[in-house]
Amino acid sequence: MNYVILIFSLLLIFLSTACQNHTNIRTAKRIPSEAVKFLSEHDILAISQQACNEMDHRATTPANNHALSKRLNKIAKTLPNNINNSEINYKVYLNTEPNAWSTANGCIRVNSGLIKLLTDNELQAVLAHEQGHIALKHAIKSFRQAPYIEITDKANEIIIMVKQEIAQQYEVEADEYALNLLLKEKIDPIGLVNMLSKMPIHASEYPTSHPSNLHRKNNILDKLKNK
Repeated sequence: MNYVILIFSLLLIFLSTACQNHTNIRTAKRIPSEAVKFLSEHDILAISQQACNEMDHRATTPANNHALSKRLNKIAKTLPNNINNSEINYKVYLNTEPNAWSTANGCIRVNSGLIKLLTDNELQAVLAHEQGHIALKHAIKSFRQAPYIEITDKANEIIIMVKQEIAQQYEVEADEYALNLLLKEKIDPIGLVNMLSKMPIHASEYPTSHPSNLHRKNNILDKLKNK
C-alpha cells in the first residue's frame, strides 16, 4: 500500500501532552497511532499554528505594502475570511516555486512564483481550493488516520504518513469545495481548470499526494456540466 509523506515543522512540546511522556519525547523516533489518538482537535490546531509560525519565521516575506502582498490581499477579500471559527490569514513567500498550502488553523501561504504565474481569477481558485482543505478538516483527518508519526533527526520536524489514495481524494474534495464556493460567490469557476493547466507540478506518474492535473481538470469539468 502506497503512502505519501506530509512534513510539519513544529515544537515537539505539543506532542508531549498527547503522548503523556515528557521525558522520552525528544529521543523518540516514532509515535504510534495509539498515542496520536490522544491528540484533540484543539491540540492539532495548536500544532498547526506552531507549524505556520515556524514556516513564517524561516520564509522571506514581503512587506504588507508590497505589490505582491497587496494583490494577494485584494483577491482574498473576494472570498470568506472565517472558516470553522478560524480567521483565515494570508502571506506571500518570496519563493519562485509555484506552490500554495494551508494549515488547519487558517493559515494560507502562497509563493510569489505562483502569484506571478496566475491571473487574478486563477488565484481566486487556488485560495478557494486551500479554503476547502481547511473547511473539510483534511489536516486534522490526516493526523487522526496516520498509522504513526515519525520524528526526524532534523530539529522540530515530524513526518505524517498518509495513504496515497486518501491524500489524492482530499485534493479532489478540495477542488469540488472550491468549485461550489466560487459559484456561490459568483466568481467564474473556470479559473480552477486554467490554474491546473498552468501548474507544472502534481502531474507525475509516480506516487504523490496529488492526482494528475488531467484527472482533476476532467472532474471539475464533469461537475460543471451538472451545475
